[in-house]
Amino acid sequence: MNWRHPARFAGPSNTAVALWAVAVAFFGVGDLVTTLIGYSITGVTELSPVVKLLLEEHAVLVLTGLKATVFVGFFAVWKYVSRPYSIGVPLGLALLGVAVTAWNTGIILTAVLA
Repeated sequence: MNWRHPARFAGPSNTAVALWAVAVAFFGVGDLVTTLIGYSITGVTELSPVVKLLLEEHAVLVLTGLKATVFVGFFAVWKYVSRPYSIGVPLGLALLGVAVTAWNTGIILTAVLA
């Protein structure tokens, strides 16, 4: 029996680490910051009715809690799914984060420059 099987005990790949960093930067921080900035501009509104309702009272707390919950859930899925399929979890969050941050930035620029 080989107790030192490298694939079983290996840490995350460099690609996975980089994708998680992009996911945190854009889905976590970028979306949070651009949503809060956009929400402070008159005429800009949140598309999600649930998030919109929650933002009316405690924007920063609610968004931070939602983001943390999503990250914990997806991290658990990432740990559970076997390689190479698990790379799809941080990849999906990273792509979604870049898209949402870009969308929010476009909305902010449109509102400010109008």
